Amino acid sequence: MKQTLMTDGAGVKEKRYIPMGISMLLMVCPDHLAAAGLSGKARLDNQDILISPTAKYRGRFDLGSQLPLGDEFVLTDVTVSFKFLDDREWVRTTGQGGLRDTGRIVRHPGGALMSKSIAGQTDHYYESKVIVRMRNEEEVAELTIGRNKFYGATMRRREVSREPQGQQAIILGVYPDPGDDHRLRKHYRITETMLETELDGYDGPFEIRQRKLGLAAVQDLARHGFLDFELAGKGDYIFQDATLWFQGYTTGEEKPGAEGRWPAPVLWLLLSGLSLAGLAWWKKDHILARKNRKSGQRRPRHGIPGL
Repeated sequence: MKQTLMTDGAGVKEKRYIPMGISMLLMVCPDHLAAAGLSGKARLDNQDILISPTAKYRGRFDLGSQLPLGDEFVLTDVTVSFKFLDDREWVRTTGQGGLRDTGRIVRHPGGALMSKSIAGQTDHYYESKVIVRMRNEEEVAELTIGRNKFYGATMRRREVSREPQGQQAIILGVYPDPGDDHRLRKHYRITETMLETELDGYDGPFEIRQRKLGLAAVQDLARHGFLDFELAGKGDYIFQDATLWFQGYTTGEEKPGAEGRWPAPVLWLLLSGLSLAGLAWWKKDHILARKNRKSGQRRPRHGIPGL
């Protein structure tokens, strides 16, 4: 009696799971039969438009040729990227320099034309510095697209460069040199002029990168086939290019050239084959269980003998 109950219970469970799995497949697959992937992009390149606080720019992404506006479709994801370039308007100001004694002294022997009373020449090295400061204010791009507002800003750049501008020699006179036993020497001041440039500002390319749009903007794009935007912000910058990516799916009939889908007859044939195979497997297992019950043999549970 126990053997019969255990065998029947396993058969009932297996019989219940097969139709349940097939039903779930039939519920899921019709959506895939009718839906096709939808994706693409629109790009605005080579714009080179100067944006300033007094000159805002209004543009548009037009996807009318890419979206199947005559059929039913759903957009699930819309992403935009904008690239900009700083206008590089650096403001130059000259700072205070000065004359500095480097402490470097070079002594030369007396020449053939030099008086015998003069032991030689002593060069005293000085440095004259000219300081130039370069400043460039920060630029901030403000993008308004749909109900979304995004910002991008230039990166700060700080560096100091030194460039020699040449030397100038001026005779200081003839007098005893303490570094040469106070012998008479000609003394010269050798001045090396150095241009020091301090760069402190904001420069270079910048962007608003990979920003996802909200539901309102996605719906506007799906409804009209285009999407307007506005560029404003702080400072002067150049709008170079922009790209919009979209993803979704169509819910109408399959269009010619649609990729990534199996034909409907093939899917239905596959589902029917799975159903028939599952039914045959259950029937064979059920007949085997009946034979075991008649012969008085105990059917192992879970395929493990002795359990």
